[in-house]
Amino acid sequence: MNEESTKYLDDKFNKIDERFDKIDEDVKEIKKDVGINKTNILVGFEDARKERARIEAKIDRVYNAVDGFTKIVTKLQDEFTAMKEDLKRVKLVIKEKLGVDLT
Repeated sequence: MNEESTKYLDDKFNKIDERFDKIDEDVKEIKKDVGINKTNILVGFEDARKERARIEAKIDRVYNAVDGFTKIVTKLQDEFTAMKEDLKRVKLVIKEKLGVDLT
């Protein structure tokens, strides 16, 4: 090979090396960006888990409050029914003993 051919090939190889260097830099930048995105995603998932736990706790509190309210309403309904029956008996006694119809 002559010197001119060698110089030509050296120039070509140097250009190829420069391109590979640029590609290496691009790949490093992409890896860095992927790492940042992965970190952001993991932080986002952790935030979502915390929010989900907070929402679940609120749902539990609401469920317990509704359950307690339902028990109170059921108890009041039972008491009201018993009072209505007591009142019917009182009216019946008044009607029988005093002859006064309160219906």
